[in-house]
Amino acid sequence: MLQRVVSEGAGARRGSEPAVSIVIPLFNEQNIIEENVAQLGPFFDRMLGRGNWAFIFVDNGSTDRTAELVKAVIERYPPSHSVFLKEPNYGAALKAGLMAATSKWVYLLDIEQWDLPFINWAWSVRDGYDIMLASKRADPTLNFQQPYRRFLSAGLNAALQLLFLYSGTDTHGPKLINRESMEDIIAHCQLDRGQFDTEFVLKAMRSCKRLVEVPVVYKESRPHRNLMVKKIVWNLLALRRLVAVMREVPFEGNVHYYRFARSDVAAVPEIVASSALEAGHV
Repeated sequence: MLQRVVSEGAGARRGSEPAVSIVIPLFNEQNIIEENVAQLGPFFDRMLGRGNWAFIFVDNGSTDRTAELVKAVIERYPPSHSVFLKEPNYGAALKAGLMAATSKWVYLLDIEQWDLPFINWAWSVRDGYDIMLASKRADPTLNFQQPYRRFLSAGLNAALQLLFLYSGTDTHGPKLINRESMEDIIAHCQLDRGQFDTEFVLKAMRSCKRLVEVPVVYKESRPHRNLMVKKIVWNLLALRRLVAVMREVPFEGNVHYYRFARSDVAAVPEIVASSALEAGHV
């Protein structure tokens, strides 16, 4: 069972509900958190207006200055808050952040990898879908991974297509989620680490939720923390568990999986808070 403590964010439970929460897992991110928040924070301020959105940082076992830096960010951007997990576990961190969110809409972002045009586009089309998924594999001209990383991603996705009849090209990218629509699925996901969001997306697809996939620019911004062999072993073990879990999850009807091109995403003008407020969306 996940144990979590929400702190430095009592203000998140006072006043009006934010329009959207931004869940960001963290593990020893002292070198990049300030620089990246300096880009994300002002962007969400422009899109939604100060106070109409909130960071939910999930610090899962950091041993550096991450917690200290997060506290400063929370003070700068109320009603943001934090969730703390004892051990590093990316999937558990995503689930803890989703369970801590109370807003209807939730972005899932990595602190080192996100795409502003996707964030903007997803918000503009959110009423039409339950999950808006960014894919690093949907457009190979935008994917700047090292060749062996591309190979690993392609192999994993091929396994998902073969074993689970997955219609998409990626399950691990940034997302905007209708949390209210997906709440039951989130609560019943069993896998963690790198396969929580895979289970989440597969169950959503089989439950006839509306999923849409768009390409994003993907550039690796730091060395990977796990060896290739170790990651392959983890994925094989997780796939075995995933097969057992998904065996009990039937297709409930026709699949609703949509795709757009990068040009569709880039064509959407940057949303500003005044237009969102006038439209009554915040």
